[in-house]
Amino acid sequence: MKESFELGTTVPLDEPCAQMSSDTYYSDSNAEVIALIDMIERTIGNPPPGTRLKKVACPHDFGTYYDISVSYDPDDIESEEYMLRIESNLPDRWDEKAKEVLKTLYYSFPK
Repeated sequence: MKESFELGTTVPLDEPCAQMSSDTYYSDSNAEVIALIDMIERTIGNPPPGTRLKKVACPHDFGTYYDISVSYDPDDIESEEYMLRIESNLPDRWDEKAKEVLKTLYYSFPK
């Protein structure tokens, strides 16, 4: 049975994230998700079969915000270990490749 682990962020730990109050929140948040998933897969490796990183919508009183979820199989050691590597190794800062990805996606945050 699949389980999900939400990262609680769309950006590296020491980076500011797009703000829901911004007119460009949805496009900026989407860019963050794409760039962070790419960065995780480049640094930690591609997910094993049956495991994936995905954008999830999180409804809130103030609107919908986005998060990244790791869908994994806790009965599959390789899948669970991959999720744990992500949890333990979230980056602190964007790397140069991620900054390039953000730029190509017209990321406007922070100003």
